[in-house]
This record gives sequence, structure tokens and C-alpha cells, in this order.
Amino acid sequence: MIIRWSVLLLALLCGVLAEDVRTWEDDVEKVWTKDQISSSEEDDSDKFWKETKSSEEDDKDGNKHKPWLEIEDGQIFHGLINENDMSMVELHPKLKASDKDSGDAGKICQFRITQQDVPFDAYVLNPNTGEGYIRARKELNCEDKKEYTFTIQAYDCGIPEKGIQQKKSHKATVRIQVNDVNEHGPEFTASGYEATVMEGKNYDNILKVEAEDRDCSPGFSQICSYEIVTPNVPFQISEDGIISNTEPLQYVDGHNYILTVTAYDCGQRRADLDVLVTITVKEQCHPGWKDFQKRIEYEPFSGTKALLPKVYLETCGEEVSDITTTFTLETSHIGKGCDRDTYSSSSLLKLCGASQGSIDLLPAPGLGSEWTQNLPTDEGHEGDQVFSFDGRQTGVEIPEGVVPKNLTNQFTIATWMKHRETFGGDKETILCKSDKKELNRHHYSLYVHNCKLMFLLRHDGGDLETFRPAEFHWKIPQVCDKEWHHYAITVDFPEVNLYVDGIPYSPFLVTDDWPLHPSKFDTRLTLGACWQGGDQELSQYFRGELAGLLIHPGKTETRRVISCLHNCNESLEFHSFDETGPGSETKRTKREEKRDSLSPVHFNPDQTQLFLRGEFTPKNPDNEAYTLDKYTKVLQKVAYQNGRQFPTPGMRALKIHTEVNCFDDETCIEVPDVDAYVMVLHPEEPTINLSGTDHLARRVTELDQGVTPFRDLRIVSTIVRDVEEEEEEELQEGGATEVTPISHNLDACQITVDPPLESGKEELTVPKEDLARLRLEKSTATNGLVIKGVDTIANYEDILRKVIYRNSKAGDYFDRVLKLKCSEMNGRYESNEYAVELKVLHTLNVANPESHVKVAAVAQNVAQFVHAKHGVGESVVQPHQVPQVVASSQSANVVTSLVIVICVGFLIFMIVLGVYRIRAANRRNMDSEWDQAGEPRMEWDSSDLTITVNPMDVEYEGAESDSSDDDDDSAHDDSDSSDDDDEPPREGRDSQLEWDNSTLSF
Repeated sequence: MIIRWSVLLLALLCGVLAEDVRTWEDDVEKVWTKDQISSSEEDDSDKFWKETKSSEEDDKDGNKHKPWLEIEDGQIFHGLINENDMSMVELHPKLKASDKDSGDAGKICQFRITQQDVPFDAYVLNPNTGEGYIRARKELNCEDKKEYTFTIQAYDCGIPEKGIQQKKSHKATVRIQVNDVNEHGPEFTASGYEATVMEGKNYDNILKVEAEDRDCSPGFSQICSYEIVTPNVPFQISEDGIISNTEPLQYVDGHNYILTVTAYDCGQRRADLDVLVTITVKEQCHPGWKDFQKRIEYEPFSGTKALLPKVYLETCGEEVSDITTTFTLETSHIGKGCDRDTYSSSSLLKLCGASQGSIDLLPAPGLGSEWTQNLPTDEGHEGDQVFSFDGRQTGVEIPEGVVPKNLTNQFTIATWMKHRETFGGDKETILCKSDKKELNRHHYSLYVHNCKLMFLLRHDGGDLETFRPAEFHWKIPQVCDKEWHHYAITVDFPEVNLYVDGIPYSPFLVTDDWPLHPSKFDTRLTLGACWQGGDQELSQYFRGELAGLLIHPGKTETRRVISCLHNCNESLEFHSFDETGPGSETKRTKREEKRDSLSPVHFNPDQTQLFLRGEFTPKNPDNEAYTLDKYTKVLQKVAYQNGRQFPTPGMRALKIHTEVNCFDDETCIEVPDVDAYVMVLHPEEPTINLSGTDHLARRVTELDQGVTPFRDLRIVSTIVRDVEEEEEEELQEGGATEVTPISHNLDACQITVDPPLESGKEELTVPKEDLARLRLEKSTATNGLVIKGVDTIANYEDILRKVIYRNSKAGDYFDRVLKLKCSEMNGRYESNEYAVELKVLHTLNVANPESHVKVAAVAQNVAQFVHAKHGVGESVVQPHQVPQVVASSQSANVVTSLVIVICVGFLIFMIVLGVYRIRAANRRNMDSEWDQAGEPRMEWDSSDLTITVNPMDVEYEGAESDSSDDDDDSAHDDSDSSDDDDEPPREGRDSQLEWDNSTLSF
């Protein structure tokens, strides 16, 4: 450094021109003050002196000035180029150099980059203006190097022809940044990801996926988002790659999930390769009842059905100290709260062993119970007969004579009722007896008022100055809970008791009142409303549903009978657990008895709820008094049963609620409820068939004494059931079904007469002693008779055979049709309609011309009757059923009468002749022509058909006498008519059936 400064001072002293000295000083100062000067620049003094000497020589020859780069002090050239691009680098400021010399010496011929390892070259764009540019020598990669910094110098052209060398400018710094191109997609750091989760939980961070990008710029090298490509999965992923579940996972829905995940950089370029994420769901231990069926099918009339035969309780290792299980069978939608017998109330009283005398006030509409025919019903026969009352205009009057006017001091009123809460505060009358006119006095009344059940009982006469209990109030929740309940009020005055579903309730309030004054006015008994005699209208209408309303005068039913009326035929059943089994002689210790007592079982009155409790001791090898396993075996004994022969089909919901306590309360489990249902299948419906003789002919005198039209009645009930596959081969024709006779009850049979009975002349009667013996009821009307009450088919068959039809004026009739129809389960199953046509056979009086017309009509009827029976092989005309023609010598017109008698006799003669030929033909075989034609043999059984001929016709007197010797009862014995059919043909008789139409005409 000292040497250089010494040289500088020496040049000044030598008298160098001032301008050249200043220029030279500037050059020296730039050389030594610029930080950007490369370390590779020559630093030796010899090179400096050579350059100085050459510059002095050039100055003398015309290249006096050095070029300079047009850039401010301290400024650098900034450039930008895209990677993989070899185009011109865009510089700021633009590359440009100047030279003060003139001519070639003032031109810029070269830009030179001073470093050797820089992948750029500098070029002159215009020597005259000194503009230049920089170009990449090769494709650049931002990922290899993001920025290049180097120095550049400008050279003038010099004067080559004079040998004057080029001069170079000072050095300037160039910084070029390689612009990144999004040429790389994200790449995951792992080839796959796995995680395990527990079912039933929500996780905020199951696992985190991570991806990288090899691009160099922040915009392309950073990962901006992740995405789960797999559709419809309960997972989500955040921008940071954290995967979480959107809902609790269940092991039963899927043991594992395989997700496809991708990533996006900030330039929205997707990963070239997605990654698979496997999430395994670990089954969580769920406490609760296991291994049970939600649908439990019950076959009708199959006894009991175990509900949970294989059930067990999963406690997940928790020690349970005690457990209480409640079974609830939901039957409120079936009939009147459960599946009960659908017989009438009086029939149910009979089945429950009650005494006779009850009166059904809500019978099924029909003969003798017409007052219920306009009441709305449920229109279904699957359940009970239910009547609906709208609270506005539905009310009926019970006809007089149905209920005695004096109920005495002992009676019972019972009914089924379904009622909901109503607003307005008006009384709602169920049953009311009141004055018929002028007064509004209520003698007795059962009604609902503000959800309280009330019973009013006012005595007539007696001591008018003595207060007596008159109105009884019960406030019970069942009145307005919209469920079916059975209510029974027993009166043994002055004591009045209420039973609701068989449970007694005492009145919370009893008010006294004066007895009613005697009155000359009649009373009226109404149902569903109360008759106001003073206003002459019904009021206090009931709103709800009623069924089975009955009243039993003079008798208070026992609690056993009342409970029987309410009992359900379907219920929960339980058979106590006994490891030793029935009949074991093993003695039970006190410890074992105490063990069994730890599991008490309780039912509600309907046996639709069962409560089972068990208490346990901690696990101890020396003390196993009662364990959960034994409690489970007890639970497996709970069953369902339906005692009806034809149960109501449908679903019965079953809910099992369990409460447990543990020895460690902090970790005690909760057992979820079990929701199942019992499906009662459709029963095989019976077909009730009535059969017997369908045509009868009786004389007038017999009808006057009475005949039994159904004496050969047969009642058969069958079911058609499907046959198992192995049984099908044993069947003949009929496919895969077979008909099986069954036995069950009937509850009503109705006989209708067409046309209706004529009062005072005709009647249908039933022996009273038989009705009393079987406890059946009879109702009569002009169009027939009804026998009601539950009993066996055999008993109904027996009593119907004894029904008697009488006609004191049978001479005015020619025929009668009696129709019979029976039913079971209050009309749920009905028989066919069996009809008997009764022919009236008249007697001819020769002295009475009017009887001649009748005889002619009878003759025509007999001919048609015989003709109708031809081909059927059956006839019911008896010898005593044919009119006898009696001659009278006292007739005023003997000739006319004789002609009529001869005509009728001739007609009867022709009929007898035809019958005779038929009888002869039945004893001969068919000829060969009939056999070849393949026509069926026509048989006529006339053993029961005999016609009495006019005694004046002596030619057939012997035949008539022979016929009259037959037994009169043969017309009613079907077996006799078949005797001749079984008789073998006799030899010598012609086998051909002949009709002589030449002499037989009608």
C-alpha cells in the first residue's frame, strides 16, 4: 500500500495533465473501494504498472477514456429468469455502458462476466449505444440454486488496426434470481398410515399425514390442503393433515376403514401419488343383554313360549351387586286392554261361575237386541264388540221389560269403559233411570264428572224424613287415562263398593239425600245419556267407548267373579328356577332357600308386568350364594302364553328394563333397554257347517201339535291346515292341505222364519228346562228366535233339535222356510245358513168346495215336490202326510164333488203308478245301453214316499193299505232311506229303468 501511494505522488510531481490525473485517480479509487471486486483480481504491482503504461500509450494514440457502466454508485443489477428457461434475463436497470472516446474507441464491444463458474453469458446488443443483455448458458433449476451473484465489466472496442488495446470499465454486481415453476407435486413422507380407534367415541386427532414439495418457492413448496378421496366415510381431514371422525364408529358397521388421502400445494397441484390410510375399529365392550331375538313368534294354542331362552348379561368385567329386571308386555291396543274372550257379558259370567240373572245392556245388534243396532261400533270381529259414544247425540233407550223396575237393595252394575279427559264440566252419563215426563228426577245414575266416577242411588218411598246415602264419589286416575278398564259397582245398600280391574276402591265422598217421593209417572232407562222428563229430551251425553255393560238385579257378584271378568287370556308366565328339577328328592338347605329368596318375582294384576330382582355377593370361591349366571337362568324361564283357542293376531311390544348396582359405584355399568315384540300368528279359522234335512212335509194336525224342524241337525266345525312336505305324498287329492275336525264353543244361534210369524197363530219354542240346564238365554220376535250363551257344539246341537214350531192355523198356509245360522266369538266366526222348507199338507173336505181348490193346489205342490226330488234320491213324504179324501153323502152338489174327487183321484193314481214303476225300476239293473253310454244310473228311493189314494179307487186299495203300514217316523230317519239302495238286485228282473209317459202327465 505504501508503494502504491508513493507512485501516485510521483505521478503528480511528474506533471501529468490534470484531467488525466483525475481520471486515473477515479479508477484507482474505484478499484480499491468497491466491495464487489473479486478476490481473484490481480493484486501485484507489476500488472498495475503494465496497465498504467499501456493506458498512457493508448491515450497518446486516441483511446483516452475507459468505458463505464451506467449504474449509480452502490446499485446492482437485478435479474429474474424462470427455471428451465434459456431466454434473455430481464435486468433492472438495463445493462448499458458508455465511452467518451470517439470512433471505435468509443464503442462497447464486449461485456464480460468475471467469474468462471457462472451459468450465464453477457452479450452486446448494440455497440454504438452500449446496450447489452445476459442469457443463461443452460437450463436452470431453482431447486439446485435459487440465486446467482456475480460481477460484470464492459469493454470498448479499442483501435485494432493501430494495435491499441481495449479498455474495460469498472466492475458492477449482478444478482439474478431463478423464478420457480410448479414442476413438482406434493410427496407424502410415508408410504401408508395406520391407526386404531375404539368404537363409540369421537376423536379430534386419530392420526396426522404429512407431505412435502421439492419446489423451491414458498408458493409451490408449501402444502396448503389435504383431502380424503374416499367418498361417504365418517372422517374428515384438516389443512394440517389431521384426520378425525365425524361420528362415533361402531364395530358392527365396519371393522376397519381404508381411506385414500391426497395433498395439494399452494399452487393447487395435486400429489402424483395418493396415500392409503387404514383405520381399525376396535370393538368396545357394551354392557347389556346379549343373544336374544327381537321378534318372537307365537303359534296359537301352543301353550307357553319362552321369551329369552338363550339370553345372558354382558357386564364387561364389572362386578354387579344387585340387579332388577322389569318385563312389560304392551297389550293395550288389543281388544279391551289385552286379548280377552269376546263372548257377551252374560256368557262371560257363565264361564266365570256367576249366578244366573244378569242382563246384558250392550248386546250385539240382532234379534231381541234391536236397541244397539244404531250405535256406532268398531266394525271388527277380531276383538270385542265395542260401542262408541260421541258426547253429542249418541244415546239409546233400553226397552221396557228388559230390566226390572225394582233392582232391590242388592244388585251389580259392571262395564268396560275407555274415557279421556274432557273439558266443560258437564256430566257424562253411562246409565240412567229417570222420570218419563214432567219431572227431571234421577232414580239411579252412573256417570263421569270432572274425571270422577259417580253413582247416584235414590230410594223410592220409605221414611221420607230420613237422610240416606245417595251419591258416591270415586276419584281415581283410571277414569281419564284413555285406557280400557273394567268397572264393577256392587250394591248391598247402604254399602256400595267399586272394583276397578278387580281391585277394590272405597268412595272418597258419600253425600246423603232425602228419598224420592212416590210418583204416578213411569220411568225410562237410558244408556249413553240421561232422559230429562221435564224437558222431554236427552242430555248429559257420554263421550268415550263402552262394552259389556250388564246389570244383575238382586245379586252382588263376588270379588272372584269380578276378577274373572277382568282377567286376560294372554300374560307373562314364570316358572321358578330349580336346579334339581321337579320331583327331585334332594333336601334343600336353609342356605339354598335363602339363595332362591334373593330372586323374588312379582306380577301386576294383569300379569303384563313382571319384576325380577337378584342380589349377589362378591366373587369368593368360598361363598357362591347367588351368582349372575344363576340369575340369568332364572330370567330365561320368563314366557308368554295365550289361552284363547283363537287369539287375536298381531304384535305385542315387549320392553325389558334393567337397573344394576355395582360394588364399585364409580365404574358401574348401565344396561340399555331391550325392545322386542311377540308376534301372535293368525289362527287357523274354523268353518262351521250346519246340515240336515232341507225339506219336510207335515199335515195340518201335526203342525197344530208342533213339529221339530231341526231334529236331524248336524253341526260340524273343521279347520284347513297346511301339510308338511313329508305328509303331502300320503294325501290323495286336495293338494298340500287337509281338513281336520275341531271342537269349540258356540255363543249364539238364530232362527229366522220367512215370511215372519203371525202373532197368535205361530210360535217357536224351546224347552225351558233345557235352557235352564244349559244356562242359555232365549229371545223371540215375529221373524224368529235367538238362543244365546256360550256352550259346546254338542249342547247347541241338542237344544236346536228340540226347537218346536207350532201353527194353530196351518190350513191357511202352504209352506214355511226356517233358516238357522250359528256363530262363535260374538260373531267373529259364523256358520253357513241352513234352511228347512216346511210343506203344509191339507185335508180335503168334499162338502166344502173351497177345500177342493186347496187339494188341487196341494196335489200340484206334491207333484212338483216329487219331481224336484227326482234325481236327488231323497224324499221325505210319509204315508200320513198325504191328504185323505173323505166322501160326504150330505153334499148338496154330489155330481160336482164326485167329478172333482174323480179328477183328483185320477191324478193321484197317475202319481202312484209312477212311484210304483220307480220302485220296481230301483230293483233292476241298468241295461247295456246305459252302461255303454256311460251315463250315471238314476236311482229313486221311494221307501219314504207313500201317497194315500181316494178310497173310492178300490183298484189300488191293497197297495194303499200296504203303504199305510209303514212306520210314521221313517220320514225322519235318513238311514232308512238307504236300505233299499244296499239291497242286491234280484234275478229275473229287467235291468232297464222305464218310464211310461203315455199314461203319466202333470
